[in-house]
Amino acid sequence: MVVGAAVARAPHPRPATAQATAFARDDGRSAPWGLVSGNRSHRGANSATSTTISTRGYKGHATATATVNRISLLGGMVRARTASVRATEIGATGRVTGLVVDGKRQRSPARRTTYGLPGYGKLIALDTAPHAIVGLTVRLGKRYGRYPRGTILRVAYASASARDGVAPPPPKPTPKVKPKPKPKPKPKRKRPTRTHVLLTARGFVFPVYGRHDYTDTYGAPRADTGFHAGNDIFAAAGTPVVAVCDGALNRVGTLPISGNRLWVRCARTGDSFFYAHLSAFATDTRSGLRVKAGQVVGFVGSTGDAEQTPPHLHFEVHPGNGKAVDPYPFLRAWENRRDVPAAAWVRANGQTGQQPGSLVVLKDFLSR
Repeated sequence: MVVGAAVARAPHPRPATAQATAFARDDGRSAPWGLVSGNRSHRGANSATSTTISTRGYKGHATATATVNRISLLGGMVRARTASVRATEIGATGRVTGLVVDGKRQRSPARRTTYGLPGYGKLIALDTAPHAIVGLTVRLGKRYGRYPRGTILRVAYASASARDGVAPPPPKPTPKVKPKPKPKPKPKRKRPTRTHVLLTARGFVFPVYGRHDYTDTYGAPRADTGFHAGNDIFAAAGTPVVAVCDGALNRVGTLPISGNRLWVRCARTGDSFFYAHLSAFATDTRSGLRVKAGQVVGFVGSTGDAEQTPPHLHFEVHPGNGKAVDPYPFLRAWENRRDVPAAAWVRANGQTGQQPGSLVVLKDFLSR
């Protein structure tokens, strides 16, 4: 006699996700050269980058490649004939040929290899991270020309990740029964949902003031957090980051994963917005500070676990201060409608209060 049995539940349907990013060169002073994402490609005189993503049939696939020829860094201290990398959702590979470091010819590295740069820092060939690879990375421990100490130069970067989705179960056949006609109810006016309010209500502004690039990467897999709960808005390091609405700041601090981060709580609706990977905060930024839509609160960077990626703002939307939802439709609506002029608070005050790219050392170390 069977007393009880476990019933297997079918997994909830979800779409497949995929993302890919590549660039030819990045010195941290402006947007990376040859930066592409999604399904795009770029070709220059000595470089080529391309990315492809696909989520057809609930299968996620992503590929990113970058090739740079005739490389010369730090006045010829580092030279190479070619740096070529490729990343997919499975792994990453790369190749560096004709490498010369401080006048000495080196063997082509087969794996991650570190070389000393006498008095100036170190060179890393085939530097890898989860879902990413860099052909050549220079980390300066001393100022060299226009590059200050701490500068990171990257040549040939590629990253790719994807996750398969789950298809919904086939619909159950319905019996052919002629339904009885029902009287048509009178239409009732419904209050707009929180999502609708966020999309259409006036008073919101795009969070990055300056040239930027972003795609919908919400839900993409992440090794450290499980999945991507927001969108990454790429921009040059030091680009001003502004409050999206009138409200107050809270949980201003730093963490190993999110780096320099803060929350903006909207005074009118109670919605919350999460900002991460900032290079620095504005001078007066602190928990409890009341801000206006468009007021500068920090600057774009690569702190936390974003050190291996180009500078960007990780941005999340939490309606009613609850769980995160996909920010992409809100960003598109705010970017196009411009209910509040971009960085209106910056123009009203005539200054940002702090130079972009400067480092702010935080004393607090709070949990998210």
